[in-house]
Amino acid sequence: MKKTFVFLFVFAFIFSACNNTNETTESTNTSTSSNTATDANTSTSNTGVVTDEKSKEFLTKVANSGMAEVQLAKMAQQKATIDAVKSFAAMLERDHTAVGDQVKSFASQRNVTLPSTPSDDKQKMVNDMDKMSGKAFDKEFISMMVKGHNDGISLFEDTKANASDVDIKNFADKTLPTLRMHLDSAKAIQKRYW
Repeated sequence: MKKTFVFLFVFAFIFSACNNTNETTESTNTSTSSNTATDANTSTSNTGVVTDEKSKEFLTKVANSGMAEVQLAKMAQQKATIDAVKSFAAMLERDHTAVGDQVKSFASQRNVTLPSTPSDDKQKMVNDMDKMSGKAFDKEFISMMVKGHNDGISLFEDTKANASDVDIKNFADKTLPTLRMHLDSAKAIQKRYW
């Protein structure tokens, strides 16, 4: 009983902390670079915001993964049998929708075309999960979220370290704590139930 109380307390704390991380401000179109004319790996959109290939690739990957993750989170809220999984899925839907909105804004400012639907491999994951039910669904969903968040953290860390677009670097840096919290939450659920 004591372990259950502690787990619920920790989960509630993490859940409430996540709500505070969503209050980010949108970046403005004031970012410029003094060496844009000489950098062959950058492009300028109609709004004058310059970005590099690494940042464009980052925005595309985040949009692709985010769409699939939001679909999976919505599905988990309906199909999961464990309340902690449903709560975790609701948090993911909210947070990844907010990240997706920011990515769309950055892409629009930089004239980067994002995918309108998840890639075939991401859609296959969604379709495969849709065929599952019960505790098998819960277990697979959490397992996917652990792997997906590990991959996402690596992508965001790489972008933070190597992208030239300062706004994208800052966005990656500010989003990393939320991704790490999601990963920790998924691992805690995984440890508790499997």
